[in-house]
This record gives sequence, C-alpha cells and structure tokens, in this order.
Amino acid sequence: MKLYNKRIGFILSYQTLIPHGGIGQFAKSFCELMHENGIKVDIITDKQPQDNDFVKSLKANIIAPVDPLKYTDHSSIHMYGDTFCYERQANLRNAIVKALEQNLYDVFICNTYESVQVASTMGLEDIAQVIAYTHLESQIFKDTKNPFLYNTNVMMRKQLEVDGIFLGTQSKFNQHEIGGYHLPIPITERNLLQEHHKSREGILFIGRWEEGKNPELFIELIEQTKLPAKVMTSPNGAKKFEDRLKKIGVPYEIKTSIVGQEKVEFMTGARVSFNPSTVESYGMAFYEQCLQMPTVALQNQRWTNNFDKKHYFVCNKKNMASIVEDLYLKYPTAKSWYDTGILKEQKWIEDQVFSKWNDCFKDFQGKKSTSNTAKICSHTTVKLADYIKSLNRTIICMDDIRSVYTNKHKFMVLYTDYNTYLTKDNNFSPEEKLESTNLFEGL
Repeated sequence: MKLYNKRIGFILSYQTLIPHGGIGQFAKSFCELMHENGIKVDIITDKQPQDNDFVKSLKANIIAPVDPLKYTDHSSIHMYGDTFCYERQANLRNAIVKALEQNLYDVFICNTYESVQVASTMGLEDIAQVIAYTHLESQIFKDTKNPFLYNTNVMMRKQLEVDGIFLGTQSKFNQHEIGGYHLPIPITERNLLQEHHKSREGILFIGRWEEGKNPELFIELIEQTKLPAKVMTSPNGAKKFEDRLKKIGVPYEIKTSIVGQEKVEFMTGARVSFNPSTVESYGMAFYEQCLQMPTVALQNQRWTNNFDKKHYFVCNKKNMASIVEDLYLKYPTAKSWYDTGILKEQKWIEDQVFSKWNDCFKDFQGKKSTSNTAKICSHTTVKLADYIKSLNRTIICMDDIRSVYTNKHKFMVLYTDYNTYLTKDNNFSPEEKLESTNLFEGL
C-alpha cells in the first residue's frame, strides 16, 4: 500500500475531463507529476464525468456530489451571454464538503473560474492552501473576445484578489501581467520529450473546429500547398474537417480524442505543424508541436508571447503557404529538427516544473491551535472518515473540519490512496483492503 506525503484537491468542471481539451490534458499531466513525487491528487468536480478510458487513466479519485443540480435553467436564461452558473457552484461546494468527509487536503487547486469564489469563501483559506489557477485569457487581460458578459469578466478578475488565496498561472508572460506564481503545466505526454526517428509527412493541425482555433485558415493552407493533412480534433469537428479535406483531394488523416502513445505516434509522423489560433489561454498543443517539428503560428498573436520566439515561426495569410513549404523542405527528417537543440533545452526546463509547484506549496503555513480541548485531540490514532462519522451529523459543519485542520500538527498525517489517518503512534501503519478506483462514485 502506497503512502503519500501530501494530498491535493484538484477542482474542475466535469465537462473539461476530456482528452481533446486543455484542462483535461492538464489534469492528466498534473496527476501524473504529483504521483511521481509522492503526492495524491483527488479530482473534485461538479458532476460525475462519463466513464471512459480517459477518465479511467487518470491517477486520481473522482469526487462528485450525489444529486447534482441541473444546468438547464442557467443555459436557458443565459443563452447568448454567459455568466457564473450558480448551480455549478453549489455542486462544487457540495463536492468539496463530501471530499472533506473522507480526507484532509493540504492544497485545493481551483482549475475552473467558478470554483475560485466557492473554495475561497468556505473558510478554508487559513487552514489549507487555496490556489486560484487561471487559464482564461479574460481573467488575465481586459481586451479579449469571449462568451462572458461584461461584469462577469470583471468579477472573474476581481475574485483573484480575494485575501488569503494564492494565484498561479502557466507562463512567465501571464505572471508578468497578473503576478502570483509561475506554475507551469507539466507536458501532457512525456514521450514527446524523447526523439522519434521515423518517416515524416504532412501538415499537422491540433484543435477543435471553432472560430478561435481558426480551422478555415488551415484548410486554406492545405488547398494552397496540396500537402497531406494530419488533424487531431474532437469527435464533433472530425466530420467538418473530413468534408473539407475530401473536396481538396489531398491525402489526409484525422484522429479524435487520442492520448498516450497513439497521440505521440500520430504527432511525430508529421513534418510541419500549423497553429493559426487567434485565441489561446496558453497553448499546450503548440508547445508539444514545437518540441517535435517546425511549427508555424500567425504573427502578432498575444498568446505566442508565452513561448520563446526562437522555437517557432510566424507567418501571415499571404505568405503562410511559402513559409510552410520552405520549412517542409528544410526539415525533412526528425534529426534535422532535433539538431536545432530544442528538445534538449526543453527537457531541462521540464525538469524544473515540480520544484516550482513545490516551492509554492512550501509558502503556505496553516493556522495552528495551541489548545487541546478539541475532540480530535482525544484520539491517538483515527481514520478521518471514521472520526467524521462519529460526529453523527447528516452533513459536516465547516467548524468540524476546521477543528481537525488546526490540530493536525499534533499528529502524523498519513495519506493512502483513499483515506487520511491521524496518529500519535510512531509505529502505526495503516492497513487497507484493495478498494475500487470508483470509491467516490455516487457520493
């Protein structure tokens, strides 16, 4: 049985737990990185996600409320201009409470804008570290095009200023704009940091069929160059890409929602990538493309400031075809791109990712009680779930959990895959039966 030295609650919307989305990919790579470093991650979400291979692959428990509120009224009321979904916020609150009935968390990471207000106002911020992690361009910059109402954008930025929370973002460029901590997203597929010497053909595009990803310009590029096309997209976008590429008559290959080695094999089979996005919160796909092949973006895009300019190429609509064709000839093999030194350089940078997160974790010190009157202090060894159950409450009061948190420094805190133990016995070692990874399903 594995013991962990820390436990993190990773809070996000269930809708983002998909392989073809940036937050889902972040969740995957973050869980893997923390697991490698002896830290357990539980994903706390507003609804139970679909039971699929991607969710099963996550090195995390999934915690969702038992009877979540529906979002149909919200969708009807805010059909054209979106705002905070208060039903989702209630679901997230209930999921956090359920999680705390089972475990203590050293850190809560708010990875959806609607969770920041919830976690930061539950009375947790002085006993557990609350990190507001922002991906949204509209939380970082004011002049953005997004689906949210004006004052919703204002409120999303204002909530990052709440006392007691830590602010994190994935790039130095973002950090310069909003402050806080530079907490890089770990690369989603570690094998993309390795060399892959194989035949390479075609132009790679990664992204959904949506305006911000600019797929029409990719289609236009293929039409001009007549080079083979390789597309990684969502299931909904696949048919649109196929319909358009069929008309052009070039060889093409389309993959949907791929992860792991299949994704690595597909990407490293392309010779050049084209990323014409006009809206990106960061661009993990762009980062991964740059590692393995010459990658082209549109000039004068704010999001490309997240990356070293020597690692990618820029174009405009007029010269994109000539630039891509030149790169296609200049870098015909994997070796010709690796000889630029980018892979070696980025490996070193990737090795620093955990230490940046860990330095942030170390900067928090929770409130400690000097009194021994709390009920938890009467125990020598106790499993948190048993202690909470012994309180005989229908639902826990936050003061119950605060009492445990403020006195936990008087115990050794032991984290297993599914539970938290507090003990004063130096010889105690928990024994647990092998439990299903769906332990929290239906809570």
